[in-house]
Amino acid sequence: MRDDIPTVTELNIYVDDAALDLVPRREAARLQILPMHVDGDKLVVAMVDPRDLLKLDELSRMTGKEIQPARADLRVIDRGIQRFYGERDELETGTGLMEPGLVVQADSRVGATLVEGSQDAPAVALVNELLEAAIFSRASDIHFEPGATKFQIRLRVDGVLYDHQSYPVDLHASVLSRVKIMAGMDIGEHRLPQDGRFDARLRGRVFDIRASVVPSVFGETAVLRLLPKTATGLKLEELGFSADHLRVMRDDVCARPHGMIFATGPTGSGKTTTLYAILTRLDRVGRNVLTIEDPVEYQLNRATQIQVHPKIGLDFDSGLRSILRQDPDIIMVGEIRDLETLRMAIQSALTGHLVLTTVHCNDAASGAARLIDMGAEPFLVASSASAFLSQRLVRHICPECRTEDEPAQELLDTLGIEGGTFYRGRGCDECRGTGYHGRLACFEIMTVDDVIGSAITRRESAGEIRRLARSLGTLGLREDAIQKAREGLTTLEEILRAVWVEED
Repeated sequence: MRDDIPTVTELNIYVDDAALDLVPRREAARLQILPMHVDGDKLVVAMVDPRDLLKLDELSRMTGKEIQPARADLRVIDRGIQRFYGERDELETGTGLMEPGLVVQADSRVGATLVEGSQDAPAVALVNELLEAAIFSRASDIHFEPGATKFQIRLRVDGVLYDHQSYPVDLHASVLSRVKIMAGMDIGEHRLPQDGRFDARLRGRVFDIRASVVPSVFGETAVLRLLPKTATGLKLEELGFSADHLRVMRDDVCARPHGMIFATGPTGSGKTTTLYAILTRLDRVGRNVLTIEDPVEYQLNRATQIQVHPKIGLDFDSGLRSILRQDPDIIMVGEIRDLETLRMAIQSALTGHLVLTTVHCNDAASGAARLIDMGAEPFLVASSASAFLSQRLVRHICPECRTEDEPAQELLDTLGIEGGTFYRGRGCDECRGTGYHGRLACFEIMTVDDVIGSAITRRESAGEIRRLARSLGTLGLREDAIQKAREGLTTLEEILRAVWVEED
């Protein structure tokens, strides 16, 4: 180590934004360092002990730069962090939504603006580029997948993963460190899974980005899920409801003043989006709306939204108990995960509240059986439930290149349908050659009337409840999906991939 290490005082300290871009305030405070300025491939850093090799090595991995240390008292470093990072936080709070570049805010506390100058740090620039590419490609997820010889990036667009780009495997460590820093994770932990989050703002659009990192054979794999934070424009009419289903939703399900509305389906089937669309339709001016979610996926006007924090004891059960003391009219519970939460939700519905929630099961008829399996009394389920909605997401045929299609007979036989006119997308620039653009939902809506309620009370099987619902005119997921294929909205291949549900 050199003996000519410079000393930094409050009189000669100099800090530029390029250096602050590389090290978030949280990490600077943890390491007790102050990034000062970038000099080519070197980052000048003020620190108490310039010979702390572990800290120098961690900074080098974090920033992708060679670290050139300078000596400073801890008091100088603390004041510098407060002064220089404080000025940046004020600037970003005032201008973030108007800047054309990408603004990232880690864990709702620490901000870092990724601007054109970030190309000085390859990892920072690469993550910036991937976030922008994902948002403009309408991607819901970014996958960072290390391999033996390359580092693969994939984007999930319209529910399907596509290869986006591959990079030298040497970039993997610095990119994952950058992701961890942005998401508020421990960059020194490589053996255990970690979860985090951060906000990204791009050209007026705000995204809540959920990060997950898990160890794998070739290194850590990360997935970023991009969630738009505004519910503006979420309407039932835009989700894919048929005319008959829309009438049932408008005149029956959404018209009930109390009870429980269950959205069912696997993870990623759009259940929460449907519940938000219902909330958007309901009167929120004259009623008190409270939600408890994990995560809060959209920001909704005239609603009090609560994010669960299990580590501090704020889970769905305790949160729901607190909500009931807030004089609610409408309650949305992100998911029924345990018996206590279910009991509280049922009690809320029976005492005059409208409760919206989700439960994981294959179809609407299985919803009641799932609740009873969790431990709820059948007569309470029958008394409190208003409707069970089941849904799946399918890719929408690109309207720019849609053409008539004659499906293979084997496909028709597999789906058990007669021939007719169907459609597909040829592939064009608008849909990037996939033949699909966007997604829509296929639905099944089972309202709980006296017949269905009696079957639930008798603990009838899901198959028997399904048969009764069909006899009363309930259109199943299969039928709704096939009808959408005949209308040219989706393809039979999509139905087989995403919708097909085995029935008793």
